[in-house]
Amino acid sequence: MSLVDLGKRLLEAARKGQDDEVRTLMANGAPFTTDWVSFLNYSQPEVLLRAGVSRDARTKVDRTPLHMAAADGHAHIVELLVRNGADVNAKDMLKMTALHWATEHHHRDVVELLIKYGADVHAFSKFDKSAFDIALEKNNAEILVILQEAMQNQVNANPERANPVTMATPFIFTSGEVVNFASLVSSASTKTTSGDVLIM
Repeated sequence: MSLVDLGKRLLEAARKGQDDEVRTLMANGAPFTTDWVSFLNYSQPEVLLRAGVSRDARTKVDRTPLHMAAADGHAHIVELLVRNGADVNAKDMLKMTALHWATEHHHRDVVELLIKYGADVHAFSKFDKSAFDIALEKNNAEILVILQEAMQNQVNANPERANPVTMATPFIFTSGEVVNFASLVSSASTKTTSGDVLIM
């Protein structure tokens, strides 16, 4: 039987909840990649995890099943993975965590879930962006509030994590738009040096 056939049988056995068949196929070399999350519903990842599939397997770009489930908004699979020991702060090739990806794709429920399970809201990507920075770029006020509260909670628990820029930067939320107050002040300050008057 070819590897492709073994892989198809593996997914089919997982879909049917056949734990023993999944174990047998894996023992016989059925190929398995981390993008399995994309093809499965809620019960199937559980079958595969019970059968011994790695919850922290990596793709060619170092993405784990948790990265993929978070990016796709599969909250139930995210919870299943982290409850089964998946590394909630695993970083891919871009040093992005599942929290970065959930924020990037506007999955508020996944963001909340990852924070509940200890996602590091202070983690920076390869491009020096936290999930908060991504939410700010995406103008997602709802996720910004969740992340800002989580950042404060993590700082309260671990004061050495404080980032004076993000912790002291208030935001104004008006008509669905997010405005960084600190940037308004700094741009206004620049203008005042050229002869303008700043009225506050």
